Amino acid sequence: MKIVAAAILLASLVSTCGHEDADQETTHQEEVQITQTLALNNGERWQADDATNQNMQALQQLLQDFAKQSETQSLDAYNDLGSAMRSGLQQLFTDCTMKGPAHDMLHTFLLPIAEDIALLEGKDETEAMAAHSRINGRLAQYSAYFQ
Repeated sequence: MKIVAAAILLASLVSTCGHEDADQETTHQEEVQITQTLALNNGERWQADDATNQNMQALQQLLQDFAKQSETQSLDAYNDLGSAMRSGLQQLFTDCTMKGPAHDMLHTFLLPIAEDIALLEGKDETEAMAAHSRINGRLAQYSAYFQ
């Protein structure tokens, strides 16, 4: 059920990514559903657009700000973070102008984050805590795969 919710979230976000028309959007959503393995571009980092890099920094900043809060170990705190991260992810997809293989790899990178955001917004504090930890780790890897 949680994976379905994350897939729906990602599909709704993908529909705005790159501002594609309806025919391209359908094809793109079919491509995104095929899970790729996160990898470098022939040993090099993928080129991301400026908007994507800025939005990824904003997501990382949300996590840093969350860590500075006095109360971070509660379901309400995780739910609030999840809501903020969902908004940030939506903004990333709205602003994204990437195309081609780099764009597809970005979606591969973001899919686990979208799944974990759904868990942050859920009703299980233990799952939310684990999701928070995974999101921290995944976002820390961004600069290893994208420039």
